[in-house]
Amino acid sequence: MCFVIHFSGVAAQELFDFVPESAGYFVVLRSMRSTLETLRDSTNFFGAYLGDEGFGAERALYGIIDATGYNAEVDTSLLKDALNRDLLLAGEGLELSLEDLLTFDPFYLLEKLKLSRARIFIVWKSESSFTLLKAVAALLDMTIFAQPGESINELRSNSGTLFYYTGEGFLIIGGNREAVQTALNTYQGQERRLLESSEKGREIAEMSYDYTITGFFDSDRFKIDLGLQSPFSVDNTVVFARPEGHTLSATIVQDTIFLNSQDLEVFLKLADTKESEASEKTHGDYTVFFPSSSVETLRNELTHWFELDLEPYRELADYIVLLSRESTGNARIYGELVSEVPKVSAVFKNRNGDTSFLESPLKEWGAKTSIYRGNRVYELENDFDTIYFIFSPATTVLTTLTPEEYYSTVSSSGTLRDNVSYEFVRELGMEKDIVEAFVDVKKIFKSLIGITLDSAIFYQQTFLENGKMVHALRFY
Repeated sequence: MCFVIHFSGVAAQELFDFVPESAGYFVVLRSMRSTLETLRDSTNFFGAYLGDEGFGAERALYGIIDATGYNAEVDTSLLKDALNRDLLLAGEGLELSLEDLLTFDPFYLLEKLKLSRARIFIVWKSESSFTLLKAVAALLDMTIFAQPGESINELRSNSGTLFYYTGEGFLIIGGNREAVQTALNTYQGQERRLLESSEKGREIAEMSYDYTITGFFDSDRFKIDLGLQSPFSVDNTVVFARPEGHTLSATIVQDTIFLNSQDLEVFLKLADTKESEASEKTHGDYTVFFPSSSVETLRNELTHWFELDLEPYRELADYIVLLSRESTGNARIYGELVSEVPKVSAVFKNRNGDTSFLESPLKEWGAKTSIYRGNRVYELENDFDTIYFIFSPATTVLTTLTPEEYYSTVSSSGTLRDNVSYEFVRELGMEKDIVEAFVDVKKIFKSLIGITLDSAIFYQQTFLENGKMVHALRFY
């Protein structure tokens, strides 16, 4: 089932009338409450996350709203209704990530705004704007300060100050007074609007009618801690997200700037179907495939999953880069997100069977050597981790597991092709990609809350021939 929201052109125009030409980005959130209900009822992931039989996040959210309404002496039905009203975030200086947006929580964005003191503002539609302001103040633990004769006033707390304007049908809250004044001036026609000067802005505004979250960011203001880490620049980013069928689908399209066309050609040639990688045995609840030539991507992944900052270990970091550069095809990283200690393995396909030159540095560092199942093993210890390097004719494995644990785990594991959740989300995704990541949420839910149901998070990244970089993320 495709969840599509339609609004009249007048209503949408009123929202974008606040966005000045100088805005570095804007984000529109529509019908959060209805979206959460749709996701709860149609997707396994949000059904378990939001539902009472799972994490109960929906009940917790409404519990907070009820308590806030009581403390602020505000009818909680107004707050719940406000969650279904359009909300606009725009301005300059605040970097946002995909995780920030997919919280589906306007109050989280307000809390982030409170700490920023930047030229950013939020416009929230409401027929009872001052009543909504009272609820927001209570939720953020702030006090309303209104000066006689002032149209823009303050919300104060020990941790920060926000500025607000209550209008007919809308509430503006900003990181500073200038942000609120700019939004108000633009709405009143005293400053040029973004949609008057930007064809792309108008195009995205039009498309926002059909999405729960729509965003436009110039330069590199939008952060994605996934995928390729390479020296191209990002000119702008467009984000769309909505429920689609039994998934939440988020698509991010970035216009990139390459120093020369040859660099783009290299990336275009890296896209493939990942069929051979998905047919290899995996372990854990997290899997990522990426080109072994993308060494910065490797550094990023290993730093995250091995819980090891590679910067102080320059020789080790350079050595791992060497392993990647001397391999071929796609590197594979498997790991466990739910684990008291890092359980991660990286697998590289050897370019040729002779790996003696790769083993020499390990010998020089005094790594313990052994043989397991005919493969040469090197055990290297540092202050925080023990890492094993396993060399076979076909692959080189870097792992935090002992050789016995690694081979035992792999032999008892299946492939992604055997995984129902992977097959489902893979069929919905792009045929070819450069980077691919799969989180088997079924294993995580089983471990954390004892629920068994097929569920997954699936990420893909690729380049188009026009130089656009596409990220696709699905929650199933």
